[in-house]
Amino acid sequence: YGNDGWYDFRDKPFDEGALAIYYWSMDKSDRKRVTNDWLDFLDGQNESYPVDALEGDLKSVRSKMDGVRLDTASPDTRMSDDMNHLTPAITGTLTQLMLGGLPTGREGHPLHSRVRYFDPQRHRAGIPENVAALVTQMTATETAITFANVSQVEGYTVIVQGGAYGEHQIVTARANGQMTDVSDSYCSIHLTPGTVTEIKLTMHRYSNQPTLRFPWIG
Repeated sequence: YGNDGWYDFRDKPFDEGALAIYYWSMDKSDRKRVTNDWLDFLDGQNESYPVDALEGDLKSVRSKMDGVRLDTASPDTRMSDDMNHLTPAITGTLTQLMLGGLPTGREGHPLHSRVRYFDPQRHRAGIPENVAALVTQMTATETAITFANVSQVEGYTVIVQGGAYGEHQIVTARANGQMTDVSDSYCSIHLTPGTVTEIKLTMHRYSNQPTLRFPWIG
């Protein structure tokens, strides 16, 4: 408080950490404490969020790059962290929409995500070229993902891992009306050219020992 008494009053309850708590628990009583556009989308109540969020991030990138170009400070007078607020590396929305995860933030928190992708053809982490992914639904036991292969001539295989570190066990995978038993921390999805495919995974969350091992390493 200051000379004029209390300030910065807000009409909503203090919710620092509430999103993370709900994300870990997936308990409906914890969901009531969080007001969040991303969660509304996952609950089927905000269909335009992915497009709106992407457009907002692109607008932010343009604004930050304008700031970089307009900066007149010389290297010898600029503090090492002066440009942090102008970095165009915006990944929070992609972490939410593609991985079903909590943004790690500038502090570098460990990545908590529902899934992670690997490219078996290039033997690297990340989604294959020409493939897009959108996590459309998450519950305590299920995760729905829509994949799009924008290539009209090439098919791609993507490995879907349960969690950032394989900590979630994938029990089954359903796609195109067919259910497959997985019973592992990852599964492979093949995407034919020019297709959009939705898969629904049933999972046991936080049931495996976390690891940094890539799926193709035994």
